[in-house]
Amino acid sequence: MNRLQNLPIPRRLHYRVWLLTLPSALISFERRQKVPKLPIGRWRLSGIPILAAGIAIIVWATRESGRISYSGPGSRITEKPATTGGIIVLAGVALLLRSAVLAGYSAALLLASGTEAITLEEPDLEGFVPTNR
Repeated sequence: MNRLQNLPIPRRLHYRVWLLTLPSALISFERRQKVPKLPIGRWRLSGIPILAAGIAIIVWATRESGRISYSGPGSRITEKPATTGGIIVLAGVALLLRSAVLAGYSAALLLASGTEAITLEEPDLEGFVPTNR
């Protein structure tokens, strides 16, 4: 992990960057480079319930300001359930699109957010759904 500290990467990522902008750029890259798709066939439809579960976690975390109390491996990830939900959404989309690059990206985000290498900003519903106040 010491090597990650020396890399010139941002230490804090806004959720619009890690949840929307970078994944769309990765999918575009993958299609332009003609990277082979994941050979999962009909199992790609398992991405739908995974995607729905991630969205449900994000909604629950932002509405109830929920926190999960857990101490053990991965406890750093459970401190921010909306971030965990966002990573689950990315994994579900990766399965639906059969995207190897997006699956690797979501796994890398999971590993990086579980350490102190980078901090992922919590997604909020107000950033996605505009409200008239």
